[in-house]
Amino acid sequence: MHESKIVALSLLSTLLATAAVAPAQTGVVSPADRASLEGSTFTHFPLGRFDCRMQTLHRDLPGGTVITGHAYRREASGLYGNVAPFSAELEVTLSMSPNTPDQASATFAQNVGSSPIVVLTRTPITFPGTARPALDPAPSFDLVIPYQTPFAVPAGGGTLCVDVVVHGNVTANGTDKNFSAYLDGHRLYANGDTEQPGFRFGTGCAAAGNTATTTAAITLWHLGTSMSLDLALRNGIPELGSGLTRAWVALGTTPGAQVWPQLPQCALYSSNDIWFELPGLLTSQGSYDGTLSQLPVLPPDFRLWLQAGSAHLGTGNLSFSDGVTLVTPPAGPTPIPAIRIVNSTNRTAPTGTISDSVPVIEFR
Repeated sequence: MHESKIVALSLLSTLLATAAVAPAQTGVVSPADRASLEGSTFTHFPLGRFDCRMQTLHRDLPGGTVITGHAYRREASGLYGNVAPFSAELEVTLSMSPNTPDQASATFAQNVGSSPIVVLTRTPITFPGTARPALDPAPSFDLVIPYQTPFAVPAGGGTLCVDVVVHGNVTANGTDKNFSAYLDGHRLYANGDTEQPGFRFGTGCAAAGNTATTTAAITLWHLGTSMSLDLALRNGIPELGSGLTRAWVALGTTPGAQVWPQLPQCALYSSNDIWFELPGLLTSQGSYDGTLSQLPVLPPDFRLWLQAGSAHLGTGNLSFSDGVTLVTPPAGPTPIPAIRIVNSTNRTAPTGTISDSVPVIEFR
């Protein structure tokens, strides 16, 4: 790695010492590190399906936890619109599973413990409409499933099996419809890697030779001993044979609110304390997909404000993307703390599909 990257990221680590993010005020969240962090993906299971069974196994709940309900939150990082209010007819059973998440069975019955408790008999639950949050993650877990019967995790802990059956729903589009619920989710990696997506905001400006505004999707990866930054830039300066187009990304510790002096139509959304030129050229459409790799590990739980863009080294033309913000993640937990088993089309089926992409759940 170029020495300037090390120096720059060391400086950024120093700046971050005064920019810690306060942990979200929540119940017990699984995966536990997602309490104050956006998940890396989204899911429509189980609430976005009308005939569905989903089990999730959790080994990161403290022993002695008394659970009176659980809740999901709205996904924030994707550019998705409003979800209308809806109701779902649900049944929920909790037990202490004989299987840890990495031993989960595709057969539902094999994940259920010896003394399951139906904490919610078949009941219609009404859920509020949701909009994309103003910042990541969503400030609260608004999609709540209250239990009729509390459940206590044994003092010695173990693996909790949450078994949710969806018997039907009523949506804005009619009865018993699949729909896009956009629940926050997170993919877990057995090797401890963590993907942290950026939250996009604001509006970019158009590049010379392009009519559409420049946009950027940015993801930070914690890879154990290093970090990397993935950039997908669109509508930048087209590469038309000069070999002089470049993509860039800037990181800052505070949001910005000013214009670029030579381009009053372009807003700066970050303090842009550190700038990086990325390797390679843009395409003839002004697109760029690349990675800034082998970055030093930044301390966790600090909010970064980022922006990307394009430059032409010959003409000096610039474009700026929309703003992107994210919170630096810790290394991922190992072994994985949760798993998902789901059959999204038949609640009576004996088996489902196992996935390490799990909904972020708050137990309360």
